[in-house]
Amino acid sequence: MIKTLTLIAFLCTNVYAGIEHAPSPFKTSYGRAVFVDFKSATYNLIFDLREKVAYADTTINFESPSEGLPIFDNVSAPQAIWLNGQQVENEEIYVPGGVSKIRIIKKTVPAGHHTMRIRSKVEKGTSYGFKGVSAGFFIKDLKNRMFLERYVPTNYEYDQYQMTFNVEVTNASHRWHDIFANGEVENYSQNKFTVTYPEFYTASSVFFHLVPRRKFIRYYLEYPSISGRMIPVTIYSHFRFFNGYLKRKAWRVLAELEQDYGPWPHPKLIIYGTGLKGGMEYVGATATSLISLGHELFHSYFAKGVMPADGNSGWMDEGLASWRDKGYQTHEMPNYYSVNLANHNSYTRKTDKRSYERGRSFFAYIDYQLKAQGLAGLKDFLAIHFVKRRFTTITTQDLISDLEDYSGLSFKEDFNQYIFGGGEKVQRSPAIEFENPHHPEYTEEELQSII
Repeated sequence: MIKTLTLIAFLCTNVYAGIEHAPSPFKTSYGRAVFVDFKSATYNLIFDLREKVAYADTTINFESPSEGLPIFDNVSAPQAIWLNGQQVENEEIYVPGGVSKIRIIKKTVPAGHHTMRIRSKVEKGTSYGFKGVSAGFFIKDLKNRMFLERYVPTNYEYDQYQMTFNVEVTNASHRWHDIFANGEVENYSQNKFTVTYPEFYTASSVFFHLVPRRKFIRYYLEYPSISGRMIPVTIYSHFRFFNGYLKRKAWRVLAELEQDYGPWPHPKLIIYGTGLKGGMEYVGATATSLISLGHELFHSYFAKGVMPADGNSGWMDEGLASWRDKGYQTHEMPNYYSVNLANHNSYTRKTDKRSYERGRSFFAYIDYQLKAQGLAGLKDFLAIHFVKRRFTTITTQDLISDLEDYSGLSFKEDFNQYIFGGGEKVQRSPAIEFENPHHPEYTEEELQSII
């Protein structure tokens, strides 16, 4: 079956955009705010070693689907913004329901194509020392506004667009730097780089780590994929023995995943052994502990191969990864009565932390139902689902649709009960929040420590 699915995958043409998953426009005191479709973004990043400061000069080409105030986000307040060549003001505001903040440009634009340029500081994820500059755009999915917007201007997670990072380290002629990135890296000179990221990337896809050349022990390897190609693999950490452990486990997990879901779907693989507990996934990359490596590599299929469109969709890949972590169990019923994992405010930007335990149990139940109908089970479905949805953003409704097409069954009542919280009103005890060991809630100090 894997060979057949591989052929189908190469024949499929994916459409990248995601604007159909954007939240609804909403009224503000400044006018009607509208979510837009980024087409491309160029980030000119300057890291000044002597002054210990970093700047981003960003140009974004976007299309507004209707008239309104364009929405974008950048946690750091922009220093200046130009819209279609004219300087404009921005405002940080709450979305309806107050679950997050965004920024709006305080100028109404008509539907159509526009360009904005944003000058801002990179205030998070940098450190400056004797060896040079370190900068890591590391993310978290369990807290609000912790994707790429934490560092540079970007959009909500629904949006897929091509990104280019032009990177320069200045006042550092005596120090050489390298970049680990899940894009194409060109090194023009001692401290000048361009990183080009594919057009299907979202605000939670980018792996970017600028480091002094003498920092970290690096392994540059190749993994023989079942597709016949040799996959470039970079493993780096502070310790040679740790790289060796990571390599051995990665080879075992890659063999498992390729057998189950088809050839590794990305051009390369980057593994950063952080020394922290848990890990975080990126497209074809991870910053992880040894224990969490399998969990994070699974996410390169589901999370960063088939990608959540919003905060009500992240439960799927975390539930599936946890189902894999527990050995793909099968249960006649979920181990809970009802919980809301995917029916939160539509502007939500983080994954419900109950997704691991509850999502795992729910998928074990779906596996039971599929097998009870004489089907191969949920893993077989996932291999087909991956081919169909590869490199696109999806919602929970997309998963329901694909499951029903695969099985001929109706899953609407099950999802309403166990995923949308349809039975919570009669639940006698409050829902318990679980911290998953693979995705702990890192502190600011812990994130800073791995840069």
